[in-house]
Amino acid sequence: MKWKLIFQLLFLYNVFFAQNIDSIRYVIDSTYSASPFFGNILITKNKKVLIEKSYGYADAVNKFLLSSSNSFQVASISKQFTAYGIMILKSRNLLNYDSLVCSYIPTFPYRNITIRHLLTHTSGLPNFWDEIRPNLDTNKSNGNKEVLEYLIQHKMPLQFEPGTQFQYADIGYDFLATIIENVSGMSYRDFMDQNIFKPLKMNSTYAYMVTDIRRIQNKNLAIGHVFDAGEFNYAHLQNKYNFVFYLGDFYGDGSVVTTVRDLAIWDNALKECKLLPCEIQQESITEPKFNGQILYARTNPNISYGFGWFIKDTPSGKLLYHTGGHPGNSHIMCRLPDKDITFIFLSNAETANIKALRNRILQMLE
Repeated sequence: MKWKLIFQLLFLYNVFFAQNIDSIRYVIDSTYSASPFFGNILITKNKKVLIEKSYGYADAVNKFLLSSSNSFQVASISKQFTAYGIMILKSRNLLNYDSLVCSYIPTFPYRNITIRHLLTHTSGLPNFWDEIRPNLDTNKSNGNKEVLEYLIQHKMPLQFEPGTQFQYADIGYDFLATIIENVSGMSYRDFMDQNIFKPLKMNSTYAYMVTDIRRIQNKNLAIGHVFDAGEFNYAHLQNKYNFVFYLGDFYGDGSVVTTVRDLAIWDNALKECKLLPCEIQQESITEPKFNGQILYARTNPNISYGFGWFIKDTPSGKLLYHTGGHPGNSHIMCRLPDKDITFIFLSNAETANIKALRNRILQMLE
């Protein structure tokens, strides 16, 4: 009787979930019909693809349609790969999470920040966008090297004592990329390629050393767009995005280019612990604590951060996710481990309906 009941419950769940997937497909298609967007969407469960579809254009100016082979600048989704690179080095006993950053970057000006602080955004580093970016030389392309030199020269105070708060800081991941280079003796791109992308056969994924789209040679790259005055235009040509040039040499925090299918390969590799033991990976999705209390985001008391993943508790279990934003690009990768569901939405157009649509899809999956 017990097994019969379990079978019946599983059958009813599968029927309900299949109906829910049909509803999600209807929501996506009807949203696109009412207000077009650009993007590739992939939803999997138990390694099985439930939804995979492309919408809109890879290049709206030249009318090139999106397809599953198109790549995207996934921006901050890149952080999970940088974090994993650090985890690989730790597994080889080449560094320790709680070692000081200055042990690996001798000129790093803060002597009380550890690698773990950078991984979990608990370093207290100065606010880059408001306090550093406005003072950079806009007549050249700045990157990891320049921001380090700026911090050395200006001796800016930390926002808080490292390890006591969670405050998202992009530049922390730039320094992690530099640590990977200094410890491994390889470029960030080569290390990612040889230790993650090639072993997993993520053949359409690249850890570029730049983010300026004009300097990326990739024939499958979907161009970021903005919707203005009734038409889609290239985002990188808009005056408000002129930082594409003068911030073009940053890497580690947002320089990976990939596809939805390669991200699905990556997701499966994490589930199966193909590159690192599961117990090592588990630490990357464990919330940081201070005085026994989980450190939550200042702006959202329900969200914490592991190693390259936002962590949120939901009624369906833990939600692991990361968003990625770059001029004309708005992305999200979500994982619901307890349900074995993964939802990937890579969009190369800034439209008003993207965020609402992906939130609705996620609610229906939860």
